[in-house]
Amino acid sequence: MSNDRTFHRSSFLYVFIPLNYILAAAVAHLVCVTGGGPSVYANIIMVPVMLTAITTPLIHSVFFATLSGLLLGPIMDYIISGHVTGLSWLVRMGIYILLASVVAWISSKTRKNERHFEYIATHDPLTDLKNFSCIADSEIPSNGALSIMMLTFNEDGDIRGLFGGDFYQNTVKRIAEELTELLKPYPNAVLFKGADLNFAITVKHFSSEESLENILAALQNLNGVLLTVDKITIYISFRIGFTVVRQKENLSEGMRHATIALRYSYLKEQDISRYNDAMLEYYRGTVSIASEFSSAIEKGLVQASYQTIHDAETHEAVGVEIFAKWIRDDGSRMTAEEFVPILAKTSCLHKLTMFMTEEALRYASLPANASNRFSVNYSASNLSEKSVLEFVRTIELSGIDPDRIMIEITGDSTEDISSIRENLKFIHKHNIHIAFDYLSPLFSAIAIQGDIPIDVIKIGRRITSHVGQERGLAMVRSIASFAHANGIRTVAEGIENIMEARACTEAGVDCLQGYFFSVPTLMRDAQAASFAKEEKANAKTDSSSSARSIIHEVNSSSQDE
Repeated sequence: MSNDRTFHRSSFLYVFIPLNYILAAAVAHLVCVTGGGPSVYANIIMVPVMLTAITTPLIHSVFFATLSGLLLGPIMDYIISGHVTGLSWLVRMGIYILLASVVAWISSKTRKNERHFEYIATHDPLTDLKNFSCIADSEIPSNGALSIMMLTFNEDGDIRGLFGGDFYQNTVKRIAEELTELLKPYPNAVLFKGADLNFAITVKHFSSEESLENILAALQNLNGVLLTVDKITIYISFRIGFTVVRQKENLSEGMRHATIALRYSYLKEQDISRYNDAMLEYYRGTVSIASEFSSAIEKGLVQASYQTIHDAETHEAVGVEIFAKWIRDDGSRMTAEEFVPILAKTSCLHKLTMFMTEEALRYASLPANASNRFSVNYSASNLSEKSVLEFVRTIELSGIDPDRIMIEITGDSTEDISSIRENLKFIHKHNIHIAFDYLSPLFSAIAIQGDIPIDVIKIGRRITSHVGQERGLAMVRSIASFAHANGIRTVAEGIENIMEARACTEAGVDCLQGYFFSVPTLMRDAQAASFAKEEKANAKTDSSSSARSIIHEVNSSSQDE
C-alpha cells in the first residue's frame, strides 16, 4: 500500500514541479509586460511558491522561493532597464523564503505523520510485518496466480497464560523470525502478521505451483516441534488453510476461502487443507446447527457415545469417556468438535451439557457398569455458577456416587478466572473429579495456581502421535513428571498401536485411551445389549425355577403314590 502511494506521489511530482516553474515564468512575463516593479501582479508569484512548499521538501521549496525572488527582483530589473535598481527585492525574496520554509516544514511534518499512521495501520508493531489488511493490495500475476495461506499456531492461549505476556511476545517474535528465515529462498512469497499467533503467506505463481508445494513442505519443519525461547522449551504446532486466486478473481473472497480452509483443518484435525466448494457447503450447513439442535435432542438425533480408558500397565479398562454425536436428518454424523464451538455462542450449550450428564448417569446406573468411572466433557464457556449448581444437583439426585464422575474441561471461557476457580472448587467439594486437556488455554491459565483442584491431565493426540520421535517422547515425559510431582494422574489419548502404548507407559503415563483399545460406541447400543443380556439371564433363571418346580411336583406325586 505505502509503495503504491509513493509511486503515485513521485509520478505526480514529476509533472507538478515543471508546471510550477512554468507558472512562475508566466507570472514573471505578466509582470514584465505590465511594467515590472512591485505591481499587483507580482503577488501572483505566491501561488507557485506556496504550491511548491506544500508538495516538495524544504530544500527545494527554499530554492524555488529564492529563484522566484530573484526572478521578480534583479533579473526583472535587468531585463526591463538593463540594471538593478534598489534592494527592495531582497525584502520580497526574504518573505518568500520565510513563508515557503514555514509551509514546507508544516507540510513535511504532516506527511511524516501520515506515513507513520499509515505504517501503524498496515504493519504489526511487534514484528514489523505487514498485517492482513495489506493482502488485499497484493497483485495477481497476469500470466499466473496468487496463493493465500492462512496459518495459525495452536499454542496461543497456553503460552500467554502459563508464561506471561513478555514471554508470549518474545515467542511471537521468535516464530515470526523463523518464518521469515524459512521464506528467504522464496522471493515470490510475502509473510503477513495477524492478531496473536496468526500469520498469512502469499505466493506468486508464474507458470506452476511448484514453489507453493516447496514452501508447504518447508513449513513442516516448524510443525510439531520444540522451540526454545528465553531458555524455555515449548511445543508448537500449527494448521494451514490455503487457496489459489487467479486473474479476475476477488482477493477478499480468496482470503475468506483460505480462512474457511483453515477452520476446516481444525475441525478435521488436518495439518493442511486446500479450499474447495465442498468446504463452503459444509460451512453453510453449520449455520443451521444452533436452530436445529433443540429439536434434534427431542427427536433423539443427538446421542451419547463412549470410549474405554485403560490402565497403562495392565491395559485393564478402568473407566469410560462419554461424548456427543449428532446424527442429522440426512444421515450424516457430526462429532462434538464440529458443533460444540457453534453451540458455545448460544444458550444451547448448557442444554447439551445436561443432556450428556443425564445420559452418563443413566448408563452409570446399569448393573454391568457398577465399577466403572465416567468422564463427561464440560465446556469451559459453560462454567457459570447457575450451570454448575444444576450440574451438581442433577448428580446428587441421581443417587450415583459422585466419586465415579469426572468432568473434562474443554475449550476456553470468557468468565473471570476467579469465578472459574470458585466454581471448580465447588464441583470438587462435591467429590466430582476434574480433568483438563494439557493444551487447553484455560488449563495454562490456572495450572500455576496451586489451589485449583486438578485430578487428571489428558495428553491429546497432537502430542501422543509424536511419541515415536525423541522430542515428542520428551514432551510426554515432561508432562507426566509435572503431573506426578503435583499429585495429578495422566491419560494419553489417541493411542492407535502397541508402540504408542508402550512409549507412553514408559514415559510415566497412568492411563491410555484410543482406537488401539476400543472404538467409540453409541451408548444406546450398549444399553440395549445390557438389557438383552439381563433379560436372557432372567429368562434362564425363570426356566431353571420352572424346571425345579416341575421336578418338585413329580417328586411329591411319587411320594403320594
